[in-house]
Amino acid sequence: MKKISLFFLVLLAISCKQEVKPDYSVINGTVGNNTAETALVRGNEFEAQIPINENGVFTDTLHLKRDGFYELYVGRERTEIYLEKGKSLSVNLNADEFDESLKYSGDLANVNNFLAAKYLWNEQKLDFKEVFSLDEEDFLKKIETNQKSIDSLYAANKIDNENFKAQLGKEEKYSRAILIENFKDAHRYFSGDETYRVSSDFYDNLKDIDFKDTIAYRNSVGYQNLLEAHFNRLVNEETFESGNNNQTVMYLKKVNEALPNGYAKDKIMSSYLQFGLKPDGTLDEAYSIYKNSNPNPENLAKLTEHYNKLKTITAGNPSPTFNYENHKGGTTDLASLKGKFVYIDVWATWCGPCLREIPSLKEVEKDYHNKNVEFVSISIDESKDYDKWKAMVSEKELGGVQLMADKNWKSKFVEDYAILGIPRFILIDPQGNIVSADAPRPSDPELRKTLDGLM
Repeated sequence: MKKISLFFLVLLAISCKQEVKPDYSVINGTVGNNTAETALVRGNEFEAQIPINENGVFTDTLHLKRDGFYELYVGRERTEIYLEKGKSLSVNLNADEFDESLKYSGDLANVNNFLAAKYLWNEQKLDFKEVFSLDEEDFLKKIETNQKSIDSLYAANKIDNENFKAQLGKEEKYSRAILIENFKDAHRYFSGDETYRVSSDFYDNLKDIDFKDTIAYRNSVGYQNLLEAHFNRLVNEETFESGNNNQTVMYLKKVNEALPNGYAKDKIMSSYLQFGLKPDGTLDEAYSIYKNSNPNPENLAKLTEHYNKLKTITAGNPSPTFNYENHKGGTTDLASLKGKFVYIDVWATWCGPCLREIPSLKEVEKDYHNKNVEFVSISIDESKDYDKWKAMVSEKELGGVQLMADKNWKSKFVEDYAILGIPRFILIDPQGNIVSADAPRPSDPELRKTLDGLM
């Protein structure tokens, strides 16, 4: 009996060992018309850069911390995917028709094909202008109706993954909350009614949301996006009611007061400051708030380096210089424009927000044509898009001085001005000193006020 018992114990141990779930997930893919060097998978405190070979193929073994929703980036495009330890996922896509071409195979094909179909449904059926233009009551009804359509799509896919189902329920809850958080500002924008207010009980629709759930923050990109929307809404409300436009400092203070020290607070604040830290009068106070919030030492070191660079481009400092190819021939440098105010637009042909500023920029140029100001546009397009830049400047009849930087994002002028996103506008005085390293956009009435005050 002892031998038999020992045999069964050994058998049980082997069986248990065989059932241990691997700590990795295998992902691979093929990208048609690929121009990207890597694919990026990130989320749930995990990030991996995966090389894409000359045939558009990538593959990797991902040692995930947990099952859940992740983001897959290929170049500038991204999509939401679901991964589990011990299971594989293959993706096939065309870079020229990213969302429309996504097809999955492997262990997790069913749930990921559903996510791709869900995204396309939202893209094709969810008209944000229509939804956010509705009155409060109809808006809430509309998002519930849309959710029922997504539920029908889910049912049609016959998904039986219970873990995915549970996590999807949380993500959809967060997505609904994000729409509610954004409703007031979006309604003001689309309706044109800048004085619009929601009813006093409107945000009761969010009463079941815990905005201090630091565990959810670690596990969910959707929850991270929700907290970002939540704090932005609180800042916008305070700005609207008080007229105080010091949004970076307000944002940091609200996050600092609302969340305990740790990962979530530090991630929110450091991520915000990558773009929110400005070379203006708020710079020192904003940096001080973050420095005293018990930050992660590595993040603090990165922000300190960024802060020190921004200190060199605050108002009154000599401007970094440039000498770039002029669309009309030859090159143009900043020194040749001395004696005039110089308003610089850093842009690219692929940048939607940049292109939307062009009509306003043309109007400003026209209205200040005889003033002591030169308008300069610096494209940071890649060298492969040189002909596209040349053609667009001509086709759109862009005025001012049209230049192309030599190394796109790595161009010295771009790096010296710590430019991480475009469009970016810079104003320099006749002596070559900085008036504003982050000047108002052409579409912003503040630009004309600024120029009028200088002329």
